[in-house]
Amino acid sequence: MTQIQVTVDERLRLVTAVLAASDWPEIEQKERAHAVHPHAKQMRHAVQVYSSHPAVYSVNEALLNGVSLDDLFSAALRCTWPDFTPIEQLPRILQVEVWVQNLAAFVKETAIVDTFWPEHQSVWAESTNELAAIFKESPLSDFLAQLPGHPVEKAIVIMPTLVYPALKAVLAASEKSLTLMLPPPIAVGESPPWPYHEDPGWVVAKTCERLLFYLLAPRLGPLTQPEKETIVRAAITLCLERSVDEFEARAYLLRSKKAFNLPQLPQMVEKIRELLPKGGLPQNLKTLF
Repeated sequence: MTQIQVTVDERLRLVTAVLAASDWPEIEQKERAHAVHPHAKQMRHAVQVYSSHPAVYSVNEALLNGVSLDDLFSAALRCTWPDFTPIEQLPRILQVEVWVQNLAAFVKETAIVDTFWPEHQSVWAESTNELAAIFKESPLSDFLAQLPGHPVEKAIVIMPTLVYPALKAVLAASEKSLTLMLPPPIAVGESPPWPYHEDPGWVVAKTCERLLFYLLAPRLGPLTQPEKETIVRAAITLCLERSVDEFEARAYLLRSKKAFNLPQLPQMVEKIRELLPKGGLPQNLKTLF
């Protein structure tokens, strides 16, 4: 069984600090009003003085131009720490080489790395330990290999995201790894997000969802959105059966069937269940319907 690694990558954590100084927090609130993690508030307060820094300015420009967070974080992941020298081909983003140089300047010109992170290390350690407990001896990586019928070629890394983004997971890709940055579950109203350990089923489902849409992207491409959702959420249901229990899987199936209007979801679960021991999903996913 391939072990899933849970860790905090300093390159990616730095980009969360840059996001905290950018327009991103307001963009998220417009999308959905929510309370953020207390650490995100502390981080945002600490970096407000750097809101005009070139690294922050470039992020705001990138967001205006529709650049995805996946690409921004992937660019950082493909560089060395702490000087952000590219060691792989960077994503095709306008002036991305200049931006990663600005990230290196952000490290030198701010007190984030030397003072702020060490003062708040315990909150990161707590969240990392919670995720590590959830994914200890997890069958997720083997399931992700069985489903498409071949092993996942890159290491799977899970990282807690206590700053930004707060609403959606980010997937940063490099030649050797897929690093999923997972924010904690958003609570109701003005309450802060829940700790990861309070909802391990949600953690597994969100992780599986983000990775499946990425790993199956070439096969999912020709399908309609309802067809894509049906296949992926059926697979998540089976993943929850293995990783948590049948009750969690059943609850997820019922919620997803209603929330995404997927009447064929229960039948798809059984189809995929039968296919898993026989080599996984077919190349042409349309044949499942």
